[in-house]
Amino acid sequence: MNSKKILAPIITAAAAVAALIIIMVAVSGSENGSKVADKETTTASAQTTVSQETESETTTFEEEAGSNPKNKKEAEELEKNAEKRVYLTFDDGPSANTDDVLDVLKKYDIKATFFDIEKEEDGEKKALKRCYDEGHTIAIHTMTHDYDEVYGSLENWKADVLGQQKYLEEVTGIKTHFYRFPGGSSNTIAAKRGTDIEDCIRWLNENGFKYYDWNIDNEDSTGTSFTPDQLADNVLDYMSDEGDYMILLHDTNAKDNTVLSLPKIIETLQGKGFTFCQITDNTKYFQHRKYDEV
Repeated sequence: MNSKKILAPIITAAAAVAALIIIMVAVSGSENGSKVADKETTTASAQTTVSQETESETTTFEEEAGSNPKNKKEAEELEKNAEKRVYLTFDDGPSANTDDVLDVLKKYDIKATFFDIEKEEDGEKKALKRCYDEGHTIAIHTMTHDYDEVYGSLENWKADVLGQQKYLEEVTGIKTHFYRFPGGSSNTIAAKRGTDIEDCIRWLNENGFKYYDWNIDNEDSTGTSFTPDQLADNVLDYMSDEGDYMILLHDTNAKDNTVLSLPKIIETLQGKGFTFCQITDNTKYFQHRKYDEV
């Protein structure tokens, strides 16, 4: 038998098998390449999603030069989106206790509003500057808190407001228009000293000021020696689980227990779903004597 005839079919079959193997390898490689590509695409997509989520979670607001508070847009956004708002407001600072108050607020990552008095000590000025630099709202209270001097006449009172506004601008660099009457807008002190509080309110309205009273008082200015728990209860016992509240507290050298009462107030109200806000241009009025009644 011719050996060439015998080998021919074998060679042909071997070639066919080899060709088949080559095709299978090529197909397999293509599928694996596709899977790798798909995996890379999926990974890239996941990374993009994570990146987008991270950007969303770390959104920050630019500070506005000369704004009050310093991070005004963020404060207004927090206030707008809150369902239940509570405002901590401190009168009569800065004092030896201001740094301790600020440390507590920083621990809980909340902001407050400080209605300040003119102080000459470098440490007190430094504390006031820290209030602003850490994003709290700076507001006018009075230069002296001497009722005879402040309310001695309408002109005296105007000079007191403008003088304290100028002082706060010198220390913090911002010109605030938020105000709180010494004794509140419902006080009877002014009239006894010859000043009509309605004339004061009218002047504030005409000159771009916004004044705020309070609807909760921790009673730390009554002269009673309350414990920290009692001061906290003076606030919490008069608040319902709904609504908005502006709390009056004081920042003076004698108010150690006010500082110590803050964690209980903050933790209790946070547990009830309240958002701690600070006064902004969008804050609704808390006024004992309404601005539209004069």
